[in-house]
Amino acid sequence: MSARDRRPEEETDINITPMLDIVFIMLIFFIVSTSFVKETGIDPRRPVAETAVPMPQGNILIGVDINGQVWMNNRAIPVRQVRTEVEISVNENPESSAILVTDQAAPTGVVLDVMEQVRLGGVTHIAVAAEPEST
Repeated sequence: MSARDRRPEEETDINITPMLDIVFIMLIFFIVSTSFVKETGIDPRRPVAETAVPMPQGNILIGVDINGQVWMNNRAIPVRQVRTEVEISVNENPESSAILVTDQAAPTGVVLDVMEQVRLGGVTHIAVAAEPEST
Protein backbone atom coordinates (compact mmCIF):
# COMPACT_ATOMS: atom_id res chain seq x y z
CA MET A 1 0.00 0.00 0.00
CA SER A 2 1.19 3.37 -0.82
CA ALA A 3 1.06 6.35 1.50
CA ARG A 4 -1.71 7.77 -0.60
CA ASP A 5 -4.07 4.84 0.01
CA ARG A 6 -3.86 5.00 3.75
CA ARG A 7 -6.44 7.16 5.41
CA PRO A 8 -5.71 8.52 8.80
CA GLU A 9 -8.20 7.22 11.32
CA GLU A 10 -10.53 9.94 12.41
CA GLU A 11 -11.81 9.99 15.91
CA THR A 12 -15.56 10.30 15.99
CA ASP A 13 -16.87 12.08 19.06
CA ILE A 14 -20.50 12.57 19.77
CA ASN A 15 -21.23 16.19 20.55
CA ILE A 16 -23.89 16.26 23.29
CA THR A 17 -23.97 20.03 23.70
CA PRO A 18 -27.09 20.52 21.53
CA MET A 19 -28.90 17.81 23.48
CA LEU A 20 -28.01 19.46 26.78
CA ASP A 21 -29.23 22.80 25.45
CA ILE A 22 -32.59 21.27 24.60
CA VAL A 23 -32.87 19.57 28.00
CA PHE A 24 -32.15 22.85 29.82
CA ILE A 25 -34.63 24.76 27.66
CA MET A 26 -37.32 22.16 28.40
CA LEU A 27 -36.51 22.32 32.11
CA ILE A 28 -36.85 26.10 32.13
CA PHE A 29 -40.13 25.84 30.20
CA PHE A 30 -41.63 23.40 32.71
CA ILE A 31 -40.50 25.46 35.68
CA VAL A 32 -41.99 28.66 34.25
CA SER A 33 -45.26 27.05 33.15
CA THR A 34 -45.91 25.20 36.41
CA SER A 35 -48.65 26.65 38.55
CA PHE A 36 -48.03 26.39 42.22
CA VAL A 37 -51.03 25.58 44.38
CA LYS A 38 -51.29 27.49 47.60
CA GLU A 39 -52.99 25.78 50.50
CA THR A 40 -54.81 27.27 53.44
CA GLY A 41 -53.33 24.95 56.04
CA ILE A 42 -56.61 23.45 57.27
CA ASP A 43 -59.03 20.77 56.06
CA PRO A 44 -62.41 21.95 57.34
CA ARG A 45 -65.85 20.37 57.21
CA ARG A 46 -67.29 22.59 54.51
CA PRO A 47 -70.90 23.68 54.63
CA VAL A 48 -73.32 21.97 52.25
CA ALA A 49 -75.15 24.14 49.71
CA GLU A 50 -77.73 23.19 47.12
CA THR A 51 -76.42 25.88 44.76
CA ALA A 52 -72.73 24.96 45.08
CA VAL A 53 -71.01 24.84 41.71
CA PRO A 54 -67.42 23.97 40.82
CA MET A 55 -65.29 27.05 40.16
CA PRO A 56 -61.77 27.50 38.95
CA GLN A 57 -59.54 27.81 41.94
CA GLY A 58 -58.88 31.34 43.13
CA ASN A 59 -55.33 32.42 43.68
CA ILE A 60 -55.93 33.64 47.23
CA LEU A 61 -57.06 30.93 49.63
CA ILE A 62 -58.02 31.85 53.17
CA GLY A 63 -59.11 29.30 55.73
CA VAL A 64 -61.13 29.79 58.90
CA ASP A 65 -61.23 26.81 61.25
CA ILE A 66 -63.82 25.81 63.85
CA ASN A 67 -62.06 27.91 66.52
CA GLY A 68 -62.09 31.08 64.40
CA GLN A 69 -58.37 30.90 63.61
CA VAL A 70 -57.48 32.35 60.19
CA TRP A 71 -55.04 30.45 57.94
CA MET A 72 -53.16 31.53 54.81
CA ASN A 73 -50.23 29.79 53.10
CA ASN A 74 -50.14 26.99 55.70
CA ARG A 75 -49.76 29.33 58.67
CA ALA A 76 -52.09 30.88 61.18
CA ILE A 77 -52.38 34.67 60.99
CA PRO A 78 -54.38 37.29 62.85
CA VAL A 79 -57.46 38.71 61.08
CA ARG A 80 -55.88 42.16 60.78
CA GLN A 81 -52.98 40.68 58.75
CA VAL A 82 -55.34 39.29 56.07
CA ARG A 83 -55.51 42.70 54.38
CA THR A 84 -51.70 42.91 54.10
CA GLU A 85 -51.43 39.38 52.68
CA VAL A 86 -54.19 40.10 50.17
CA GLU A 87 -52.55 43.37 49.09
CA ILE A 88 -49.31 41.47 48.43
CA SER A 89 -51.20 38.92 46.31
CA VAL A 90 -53.02 41.68 44.41
CA ASN A 91 -49.70 43.38 43.63
CA GLU A 92 -48.47 40.08 42.15
CA ASN A 93 -51.71 39.49 40.20
CA PRO A 94 -54.16 42.42 39.87
CA GLU A 95 -56.99 40.13 38.76
CA SER A 96 -56.88 38.08 41.95
CA SER A 97 -59.90 36.34 43.37
CA ALA A 98 -60.29 34.98 46.88
CA ILE A 99 -61.86 31.78 48.14
CA LEU A 100 -62.78 31.42 51.80
CA VAL A 101 -62.44 27.84 52.94
CA THR A 102 -64.35 27.85 56.20
CA ASP A 103 -65.54 25.18 58.57
CA GLN A 104 -69.33 25.00 58.77
CA ALA A 105 -69.10 25.68 62.51
CA ALA A 106 -66.68 28.62 62.13
CA PRO A 107 -67.79 31.80 63.88
CA THR A 108 -69.76 33.95 61.43
CA GLY A 109 -68.29 37.15 62.85
CA VAL A 110 -64.74 36.02 62.04
CA VAL A 111 -65.76 35.00 58.50
CA LEU A 112 -67.35 38.42 57.94
CA ASP A 113 -64.27 40.18 59.35
CA VAL A 114 -62.07 38.19 56.96
CA MET A 115 -64.33 39.08 54.01
CA GLU A 116 -64.09 42.76 54.95
CA GLN A 117 -60.29 42.56 55.16
CA VAL A 118 -60.17 40.87 51.73
CA ARG A 119 -62.27 43.66 50.20
CA LEU A 120 -60.11 46.31 51.86
CA GLY A 121 -57.09 44.52 50.39
CA GLY A 122 -58.41 45.16 46.89
CA VAL A 123 -60.21 41.94 45.92
CA THR A 124 -63.84 42.29 44.90
CA HIS A 125 -64.53 38.70 43.84
CA ILE A 126 -64.85 36.54 46.95
CA ALA A 127 -66.34 33.04 47.03
CA VAL A 128 -67.03 30.72 49.94
CA ALA A 129 -66.13 27.08 49.40
CA ALA A 130 -69.03 24.67 49.96
CA GLU A 131 -69.79 21.03 49.32
CA PRO A 132 -72.56 20.32 46.80
CA GLU A 133 -75.70 18.83 48.29
CA SER A 134 -75.78 15.09 47.62
CA THR A 135 -78.99 13.89 45.99
